[in-house]
Amino acid sequence: MIEREQDLARGIAHARAALEAGQLVLLPTETVAGLAARADDAQAVARIFTAKGREPDKPLAVCVRDADAAEALAELCALSRALMDVHWPGPLTIVLPAKDYGLAPECLGANGTTVALRCPDVVWRDALCFAPLALTSANLSGQPSVTDVAQARADFPGVVAVPGGGDPSGQPSTIVSVMDGAITTLRAGQIVIGSAP
Repeated sequence: MIEREQDLARGIAHARAALEAGQLVLLPTETVAGLAARADDAQAVARIFTAKGREPDKPLAVCVRDADAAEALAELCALSRALMDVHWPGPLTIVLPAKDYGLAPECLGANGTTVALRCPDVVWRDALCFAPLALTSANLSGQPSVTDVAQARADFPGVVAVPGGGDPSGQPSTIVSVMDGAITTLRAGQIVIGSAP
């Protein structure tokens, strides 16, 4: 148990150094294994698209530490705040009107006007979300997602990985849009969202 905790602490420390240097990292989440980079570093974000073979017109979600960090990146309303209060941290991604914060263009949707924010329920969040993180599933484009970071390493050799991380479900996060006082579900996932949180 102690050895596993030490491995996790070392992995988080190595991942932080890699993110600070503009590199990619493999991260466990409560859904599937993730591939991340600093969302405010355009070159780092571009490395995600190259590594995955991802189409450039598919924006990436942005991982934040908490609702206060989300407010620095997006316009929040009472409804989006309520969703965050109930479901964050957890497997819910919320698409909101974006603020001009300096995120890489690949992290913005709808011609730069929206941002998809996620606050995962993971042990590394406080240590690694010192900056917003571009986060996507750790698989090559067109291939199935994997739950285990160790499996993902085969497709992303040399990328720093944080070991462990709980019991991933294998289901993606739910994605909802909150615009003009209304919730629209864009992708079904672990959390079922109605018209109110």
